[in-house]
Amino acid sequence: MRTKLLALTALVFLGASAFKIQSGYKINGTIIGANQGTIYISHTIGGKEIVDSASIKNSSFTFSGTVPEAMLYTLKLKGSKQQKMFFLENKQISIVSHKDSIFDAKVTGSPETDTYYGFYNGPWKIITAKAGNIYRRLDSANQKGKITLSPEQRKPFDDEFKNLDILNQKAIKDYVMAHSSSVAVAAIVEDRFINYPYPEQATEMYALFNPDVQKSFYGRAIKASLDLTNKTAPGKLAPDFTMNDVSGKAVKLSSLRGKYVLVDFWASWCAPCRKENPNVVAAYKKYHNKGFEILGVSLDSKKESWLKAISDDGLAWNHVSDLKGWANTAASAHGVKSVPASFLLDRDGKVIAKDLRGEALNKKLSEIFKD
Repeated sequence: MRTKLLALTALVFLGASAFKIQSGYKINGTIIGANQGTIYISHTIGGKEIVDSASIKNSSFTFSGTVPEAMLYTLKLKGSKQQKMFFLENKQISIVSHKDSIFDAKVTGSPETDTYYGFYNGPWKIITAKAGNIYRRLDSANQKGKITLSPEQRKPFDDEFKNLDILNQKAIKDYVMAHSSSVAVAAIVEDRFINYPYPEQATEMYALFNPDVQKSFYGRAIKASLDLTNKTAPGKLAPDFTMNDVSGKAVKLSSLRGKYVLVDFWASWCAPCRKENPNVVAAYKKYHNKGFEILGVSLDSKKESWLKAISDDGLAWNHVSDLKGWANTAASAHGVKSVPASFLLDRDGKVIAKDLRGEALNKKLSEIFKD
């Protein structure tokens, strides 16, 4: 009996060893054409970049450790500007790349990476190909921006972009529904619907996630962003802030109460912002004397560039900036993820509408001032 018990104990031990749960990750990599060097993996959390490095010996490298959950990491070779995004999971992962094409590295052993690139190499590639075709024809029609198309000439292109946007949203929704248990789809939704942003679509996608995906790093980030967006929903009091103007004088948003105010987030380096500026200038000239004010909030980090853009574009309203770029405190408080972004406030400082551009801004102001 004792012999049988010992044999059974040994069998259980061997079985447990054979099916030992992976407690961390190990990356075995090969960089073809690089016999030696240094390679990095990194990710950013809370605005801080976390970096690990490994030496390349005879074209091979290894990383090992543990991660609390699957997250996107960046692979970089020292001396190269190229990079490869991949999901680091607590699994055995293999990475093979040529030193001159890190962006095209082959990653195996990471299911989340497979799901992530399944979208970007599949449905997304179809969307971008269609978008490229429209942009090429638009460039040809306006001679690469040298001429301005009339509304009638521009309308067919705008209609195509609207239809493409519908196709894009459907492609993402279909992919989320097919992979609702994958953390990768949360990263895709954050990329496509939070960073641009499309809060309504992000809310819909978030509801489709598996509960574990909702609790993931990217699920939590989406939820936090949507909560912040809801704080500036129509009818809500816009977050107050104080920031210095071009002369260094402090300007408080709430000091503009009693007027309809457009809080306009922009930057000198933002081409779409500069393209939109003539529309904002026209609206300001038309409605300023009726009680319309603009507070431009720049996401610039260089004062010279900021001031030059104000002068070049003829922006005659109040301008403020803390010159912290994307770390601009007012932008953070308003949940701004991209520029141009704007918030139209009523006389009490409550949000009426967001991101009104071109004719949409003029139409809303026309309704307000009944001209």
